[in-house]
Amino acid sequence: MPDILGPSPDSSSSRLGQIRRQLHNLCTALIHSVQKGDASKSRSRLQQLEAWVLRQGVDTEVQVAALHSEIHELRRKLQSSKAVFDSTVTAYRDLLDSFDIFRTTIDEIHQVKRFEDLVPALKAVGTLRRLTSLHLVLDEELFAQRIPPGIGHAPSTEIRAALHQFTPAPHAPRLYLGTIYGVEFLDFFLDQKPAPDTGSCFIFALHHKYRPGVIIGVLTGFDSDPARFERDMATDFLGHFCDILSCTLINALEHDQLEELTVRDALTGINNRTYLERHAPRILDFSVRRNFPVHLLFIDLDGFKSVNDTLGHDAGDRLLIHIAQTINPIVRRYDIFVRLGGDEFVVVLPDTDQAMAQTFVERILEQLAAIDVSTVCGVPASLTVSASVGMACYHPGQTLEELLRAADQQMYEKKSQARQQR
Repeated sequence: MPDILGPSPDSSSSRLGQIRRQLHNLCTALIHSVQKGDASKSRSRLQQLEAWVLRQGVDTEVQVAALHSEIHELRRKLQSSKAVFDSTVTAYRDLLDSFDIFRTTIDEIHQVKRFEDLVPALKAVGTLRRLTSLHLVLDEELFAQRIPPGIGHAPSTEIRAALHQFTPAPHAPRLYLGTIYGVEFLDFFLDQKPAPDTGSCFIFALHHKYRPGVIIGVLTGFDSDPARFERDMATDFLGHFCDILSCTLINALEHDQLEELTVRDALTGINNRTYLERHAPRILDFSVRRNFPVHLLFIDLDGFKSVNDTLGHDAGDRLLIHIAQTINPIVRRYDIFVRLGGDEFVVVLPDTDQAMAQTFVERILEQLAAIDVSTVCGVPASLTVSASVGMACYHPGQTLEELLRAADQQMYEKKSQARQQR
């Protein structure tokens, strides 16, 4: 194919030199014929010259026409290539945008470490995916009291019953894609009352990462556009996203359970000393900033060793559990109630003056005295439950240990006084 930029300088010079030589030879031959007076040869030479000139003109026109045709074809190819290139660039940019949304969506879920992170994470995902709504329903038996407000919950049997309608759908039992028309229990999936009349959705059953046959919840994304989710859509992203969400939920559950093991007393189920040491200092610091009093109660059961000695350790354990269950309803939601160990308990009472703290002490002692040891332990017993309670008020600058020692010291003083009065 000829060079679209034209012949090279060397080829142009060579062609021009050839034309000049041919013209020179023809003209020289014509001149010689004229000088010799040979009319016949002169006419012949002149005809040759005319024919040569005509031929050169025709060749030039042919070459120019060929060049025009080639230039036109090259322009067409360039335009076609540019269209393909522009289309490729657009598709590549769309792919990058989709990947960025996909990555950001996954990152939102990866940032969920605790259940309270769920609501803002799902809200962000719904915004990224431009969904009308995104609703999560969790198995209330598996996740118990951990499900935050804004997240739906239902028994596992109810979740399975709602999903049963999609069997034998192409993606059952994990996924439904399509119009909301005909979907049963729509208000359950969307948490919208009344349910919308039109739109499309995906409904994805979330499976336990260790027990694939166990459904832990269901995620529903809704769009008011009836064509947004269709049955023949690719489901790779949805599948991957929901698998990650399932794993994240189980990880959060395990994190909470592990956290409970570290801060819960194994016997009584109430919080332990670790919980006290982790959370009480924050209450003390906050009391200084807000200028409110904090009192700490140190509770030591009187003569509890005799329970173990006469009734046995199993009975003693049952009694300790019951004592914890007796005191727990008395304390407020924002108070701290822990078992230090053995028969010792501590209550931290924020925003509580001395009179209020003394009222707490009296209520605790009254409730403990009302415990029927025989019923709780399951064996006949003539024992009663009593306790010595030390009380200390927090002073700015005190450490938690210093506050504990102050309450502990007062508890021993009260215990000593009680012995002397017997």
